[in-house]
Amino acid sequence: MTTIEERSSTTRDTALTFAGGGNRAFYSLGLMNRWAESLLPRVAAISACSAGAAVITTLLSGRSRESREYWMGRARTVTKNFDWTKLLRGERPAPQGEIYRNTMMVTFADGGLERIRSQPFPIYIVASEFPWNLPRTFSIALGLGLYSLERSVRRPPHPMLPRTVLGFTPVAVDARECETAEELTNLILASSATPPFTPIGEFRGLKLLDGGMVDNAPAFVAEQADGVKRNLVLLTRPYPESSVGWKGTRLYLCPTEPVPINRWDYTSAERVDATVALGRLDAERHLLPLEEFLRS
Repeated sequence: MTTIEERSSTTRDTALTFAGGGNRAFYSLGLMNRWAESLLPRVAAISACSAGAAVITTLLSGRSRESREYWMGRARTVTKNFDWTKLLRGERPAPQGEIYRNTMMVTFADGGLERIRSQPFPIYIVASEFPWNLPRTFSIALGLGLYSLERSVRRPPHPMLPRTVLGFTPVAVDARECETAEELTNLILASSATPPFTPIGEFRGLKLLDGGMVDNAPAFVAEQADGVKRNLVLLTRPYPESSVGWKGTRLYLCPTEPVPINRWDYTSAERVDATVALGRLDAERHLLPLEEFLRS
């Protein structure tokens, strides 16, 4: 395996940003499986939202294997991502919320939470607070609609319409401040709240929605931390060449080919491993720009 060249300096001046994207975020896990040993000693801060937050906390928990085994076991029983008949019976129509929550609880058990709390850098999890002047149901429908529209028309790495048009505001919490596995799970589920697949989030009395409503790749949060001089932004879907690469002090990297799994598809568990494998392969493909980034 090719490794990043060893450097004598281990100054913590680097930020890592993990984009959301549902199951596509497993791609970032594949990258970090290759890069973590070389990158983490340089990290001054991490920011993440939605499933990107789940991925980096899973990695830092040291319980990736246990998390994968639990998720795979539960997902193999799923035959429908959305069941209208359950909705008509007054039941939750989508299985993702329960499986996601239980997987995170498994991840943070048996020392997982303690490993996260012991990290020497902040791990900011970003969620979105609802606009104060709009009904919540209307905010969800219009916010998700604007997000999807901006994604399909402009395809920016940082969708902003729900924030700038509707008034969603960011809530960023350092995962190390969470005192229990349940509290950290609540934070990540709030950052990932995308009804109807996952319910509206609640953390410390706040009702919250997916962090993508303010920024699906919240690089700006990590850059407010002391000592950060550069930011590696890991995206979870392919983008045009004009949107990635060097942008000021940020290096944007994205998948080099379509990601095998869809955002909320829990019926194709085998595609998770294929998505992680793509990340590992791209870790080699992206090695030269990463080396340049670390030398900068």
